[in-house]
Amino acid sequence: MDLIECLIKAGFTRHESILYTTLCKEGELTGYEAAKISAIPRSNAYLALAGLVEKGGAYVIEGDSVKYVAVPASELVINIKRQMNEVLDYIEKNTPEREAPKDSFITITGRSQILDKMKNLILQAEERIYLSISRAELEYVIEELREARDRGLKLVIITSSSFDMKGATIYCHQKQPGQVRLITDTSHVLTGEIMDEGNSTCLYSKNKNLVHLIKDSLTNEIKIIQMQS
Repeated sequence: MDLIECLIKAGFTRHESILYTTLCKEGELTGYEAAKISAIPRSNAYLALAGLVEKGGAYVIEGDSVKYVAVPASELVINIKRQMNEVLDYIEKNTPEREAPKDSFITITGRSQILDKMKNLILQAEERIYLSISRAELEYVIEELREARDRGLKLVIITSSSFDMKGATIYCHQKQPGQVRLITDTSHVLTGEIMDEGNSTCLYSKNKNLVHLIKDSLTNEIKIIQMQS
């Protein structure tokens, strides 16, 4: 991920993103100067500068010739966060939602999607979390686990090498890289493999039978660890 990519994800077009970084580097520029420095065709550059101003990424300086100056990055970030919070709040409050049946089994593919689901399950948990995962993958959810601990949740973690988190019960056992089993509040389960982006697949469900099956599996794993220690 680079700056242009991030600006595009924040809602700017590629030309707007390039021109924003150009203005940040060069300072005040006319449309002609901005087009020449950025190597964007002049007609496209003027359209992109107008879009950049409209989206809050640049100011217009009136004078003998119109110039453009970048909105400072610190202000731009605050503005984007404010706008996005308003948008996200509206989406959350106004999107029709029909909950999936509790017995359904949902396949989640892709490393990033699985990690997002793991983080969300941990953040939404209210009582307890059981997690079996290799040490490498554990790194991706440590902050969420710490937040859950600080909220007073019960944490039981089985991982593959030495790890310490005050307030959590930790068991160390050889874990196959990529395998994950997560139960939250004895009502949500996520199980599968986190590999590279294209080969990661997990099953998510609130099916009671699957929850109890995975819980029994984790309980047996803990018993084996205790016997071996």
